[in-house]
Amino acid sequence: MSSPADQPQNPSAGEPQNRSGRYRYRAGKPVDPNEGLHPEMTEAEMAQAESAASAASSIPNSPQELIAMQENKPERPEKPERQQSPKVKQVIELIEKLDTTAYEDQQIALAILRHLETFHDEVVDEMKDDVDAKHSQIAAWAIDADRLMRSRMLLDSVDLE
Repeated sequence: MSSPADQPQNPSAGEPQNRSGRYRYRAGKPVDPNEGLHPEMTEAEMAQAESAASAASSIPNSPQELIAMQENKPERPEKPERQQSPKVKQVIELIEKLDTTAYEDQQIALAILRHLETFHDEVVDEMKDDVDAKHSQIAAWAIDADRLMRSRMLLDSVDLE
């Protein structure tokens, strides 16, 4: 014979559940305890809910709220212009003086990209063999090399004729 304590304590769907007055919040809005969430929360859960609610309160719920948030943000200060090296200035001046066709301009740009891409690949290869190299630096140089490769491929795919 089984005792009442051995029987599962699942209330039927029609019976009201005991509510303690504490509720969970999701995205800053109260959640119905009948959604499968237990209405009793531990201190850690309450702290987590409060931090989630404060984070969620800064998340816009519509495109209009996002636009309003962006309009209320203070302007970022402009980055100061970096001084170009004398060699870079000289190269830019020479390129501006050239009387070249669009195809020739493309070939110049491709040559520069190939040179930069090769340089980045060589730096990555050197850093892979260096035990003191930081993984984040290797990844950054490799990502730059990949961007240069993709830029070169895109520029090379442009048909100027």
